[in-house]
Amino acid sequence: MKKICALLIAVLIVTPVFAQEKDHEVKSEIKELTEFHDVIYQIWHTAWPEKNVELLKSLAPDVEKGYDKIVKAEVPGILRDKKMKWEESVKKFGGTVKAYMDASKKNDAQAFLNVAEKLHSEYEGLVRVIKPMIKEVDAFHQVLYMLYHYYYPENKFDKIKESAAQLKIKMEALNKVQLSAKMKAKEEAFGKARTELSTAVDKLIEVTNAGNNKKDIDNAVDGVHSKYEALEKIFN
Repeated sequence: MKKICALLIAVLIVTPVFAQEKDHEVKSEIKELTEFHDVIYQIWHTAWPEKNVELLKSLAPDVEKGYDKIVKAEVPGILRDKKMKWEESVKKFGGTVKAYMDASKKNDAQAFLNVAEKLHSEYEGLVRVIKPMIKEVDAFHQVLYMLYHYYYPENKFDKIKESAAQLKIKMEALNKVQLSAKMKAKEEAFGKARTELSTAVDKLIEVTNAGNNKKDIDNAVDGVHSKYEALEKIFN
């Protein structure tokens, strides 16, 4: 009886932790980068427009401290395909952070303002590396990630079928997306890729409804994954 109670307690403890780990893994977010926005906001929306060099100097320790955290940040599993690009961008950002620190020790106001502008621009570049430009694409990817990297390799048919139904819902939302004016040039490519992805999702629904035929499911899951990658590349 004591052994059973101990086992139940262990399950209750481990399950929430496991859920939290998975929740972190499917979020396209690096909290250290998000936290750094507080510093960037003060630089870009207060110090830079007001040409307040003293404020820029006072923020130098926070810039350095925030960057050190970003360098050590853990990249969640859902961003595994972007890890190399993330590391390259962080390294580039580090050069601008160093330039900011150097400028804070000098008295060249214009040069400091120029570095602050570059810091803001490269910070936005880092955000774009990890954050899809369209939230519906991110929502679709969160479901696809769990399907492709967990349920599909482990042949969990019930979870695969459940994921297929969720992808259909996410696809319906994605099909309603209208690109903004600044993304107008990508409209034709986006429309074509979206149609192909939608067709692949319908195929996955069809084969999962037909039963647990592993070969058909393998082909359908791979089809959805490859069509998603093609759509995502349009915005890279």
